[in-house]
Amino acid sequence: MGISLSWVAVEALPADDALSRLSLARTAKSCAYPFKGVAGHALPNNWFLVAAGRCDHRIGNAASMSALSKGCRAISCAIEEHVNFASTELWQDGARVWHVQHQGDEDSENISSEGKVPQRFHELLATVEPDDSETLDGHFHMDIPLILAKELSGFRHDDSNPEFDGTPFEELADLQAKRSWWKPWK
Repeated sequence: MGISLSWVAVEALPADDALSRLSLARTAKSCAYPFKGVAGHALPNNWFLVAAGRCDHRIGNAASMSALSKGCRAISCAIEEHVNFASTELWQDGARVWHVQHQGDEDSENISSEGKVPQRFHELLATVEPDDSETLDGHFHMDIPLILAKELSGFRHDDSNPEFDGTPFEELADLQAKRSWWKPWK
């Protein structure tokens, strides 16, 4: 199967401000990872994480990232493991700085980039393992967006960190959730 996840992290912006910019609200409920809805979690080094249990959740779209990154830096990451898809973008002051994407269902070595990618992207690309490699210490094309996201924010969805894992996520309410036409009260 595999994880399907969207997450964004913002640097040096109070959590409540980040949630407001994303039209999300606290619920005072905790939840475990992985989850189906939307959740938040503090990250080290003054970053705040919001994650959603869907690869294409609106928190990572251009409008959300533009609003979230005004006056600060924010990163978005989308993962759909069952088709070997990973995408990461850095946003600053309301504009996208760079974008890196791997779409493995097209080609296992597929990777694309736009904007002013960090030098680290080129280093990772130069040291990528071949698709048929059995080296578990190396990295593959799909890892590149995930590594770049982690190096900025400190978070990677498939890493184990006892300190981080010991603190539950906070369940969030999506204030823009679509209402059902046949159940308008939901």
